[in-house]
Amino acid sequence: MSFKSSFPISVAALLLSAAALCAIPAASIAASETPPAIKQVPPSIRVVAAEKRELVETLSVNGTIVAREEAAVGTDLNGLTVIALNADEGDMVKQGDVLAVLDRSMLDTQLAQIDASYAQAEANIAQMRAQIADAEVGVRQAGEALDRADALQKKGVATEAQRDNAVNSLDSAKAKRDSAEKALVASQAQLAVISAQRKNVTVQIAKTELRAPADGLILARNATLGGVVSTGSAPLFRIAIDKEFELAASVAETELPRLTKGMSVAVWMPGVDKPSAGTIRRISPEVDQTTRLGSIRVALGADAAARAGNFARGEIELLRREGVAVPASAVMYAGSDAFVQTVEDGKVRTHPVTLGARSGDMVEIMTGLAEGAEVVSRAGTFVADGDMVTAVRAESTGAVKP
Repeated sequence: MSFKSSFPISVAALLLSAAALCAIPAASIAASETPPAIKQVPPSIRVVAAEKRELVETLSVNGTIVAREEAAVGTDLNGLTVIALNADEGDMVKQGDVLAVLDRSMLDTQLAQIDASYAQAEANIAQMRAQIADAEVGVRQAGEALDRADALQKKGVATEAQRDNAVNSLDSAKAKRDSAEKALVASQAQLAVISAQRKNVTVQIAKTELRAPADGLILARNATLGGVVSTGSAPLFRIAIDKEFELAASVAETELPRLTKGMSVAVWMPGVDKPSAGTIRRISPEVDQTTRLGSIRVALGADAAARAGNFARGEIELLRREGVAVPASAVMYAGSDAFVQTVEDGKVRTHPVTLGARSGDMVEIMTGLAEGAEVVSRAGTFVADGDMVTAVRAESTGAVKP
């Protein structure tokens, strides 16, 4: 009985002892695994150094290649046929070269008729001069007869009627002479008219040979063999004088004041790997009231691979100088004011700055920032003035510099 009664008590004591033993290590373990205090680390921010570099600011313009000066070859003759063509598009010609010949047969016929009329007028003049000479003889004879009649009348031999006849004969001779002289003047005037007509036909015959008015490149030929020309038609040939081409481009009115004659321009044309060098030759004094654009002309060198009508893009160099610059992404704005953020002693500082030239993705800082300052590469995106940060140079992150 005593064994049976003591068994439950012993088991209970053992269980209590085991529970106590288990409880002590658990408390000790819990105390030893308490996490240490976490140290706050400022967030990392990428910075770039404000550096001094050469800044080149350019202005892009688009336009069309045109001839600097064009010469049109046409004719004021009407109804003549083209019988010969001596030049075609793309040919280089010299001043005075015959480009085309028109049929002159009708003009030659007119010239022959005029020459005949001219010869007839000259014959009439010769005849009038002979008549004048004959009339002069008649006047002289009539005058002598009147003198004799006067002498005889004074002696009482001749009658008054005889003297009157002598006076009338002299007057008639003078009238014939005056008539012959006037006929000579009329014949001479007719000869002058015929001479003018002959000169006009001669000029027209000369115009049947269409000549180049200047040295240059033929841009277009509208003349066709056998075609009939007319005064109202388009020019038969168009010539780029001296083969000089230029870029005709439009520029916003806000940019025109920055341009001056002689500025360098790199002109890119389709299918050409390298740009052609050009200079601004002319700036329009007028702005289109509808588009608000002004026009400029960029003269190209003789070696430029330019063709009239080509589309072209020009890069105008506005300025070139050295200055402190930062990425454009580092600049933030408040209205018209510009600011950059720098990291100084682990803190973000905001500085007002004055901007200058822009070159690609870089912008010049005229005032407000010193060379070498560490600038937040993307200002205002993640941090504000006074924030604690850890500055990380762009090279350390492996990222591509802006």
